[in-house]
Amino acid sequence: MLLGLVDFGWFFLRQALVVNSVRESMRFGALQTPDDADPAGECSPCTDGAATQIVAALAAYGIVVDAGEVTPTIVAVDGTCAMELDPTIVFEPMTGFVPTPNAFDVDAVVYLPNVTGC
Repeated sequence: MLLGLVDFGWFFLRQALVVNSVRESMRFGALQTPDDADPAGECSPCTDGAATQIVAALAAYGIVVDAGEVTPTIVAVDGTCAMELDPTIVFEPMTGFVPTPNAFDVDAVVYLPNVTGC
């Protein structure tokens, strides 16, 4: 029973760390402004900045991901530009005593106030 509590506690802790890292990184990306070379409806500092922040934030918690796995895309949502990310982050249980999901699937969409032309 104790090992089950440890595994579930570890799962929920890691889930909170992943969700918070994704949310804060997407917020960081949303505040960036497009480069002069970016075409309308694109923002490379937004997507690259968010991906870099997610990798760094998760690495601080011992969760290793590749930037290519967590790079957001810019989409049009009701005529406005938004950044969307749907990463799947692998979860490794501490004891493996109880069945837990193998990964966290986080969906994030954030409005881009500095990007036009979507």
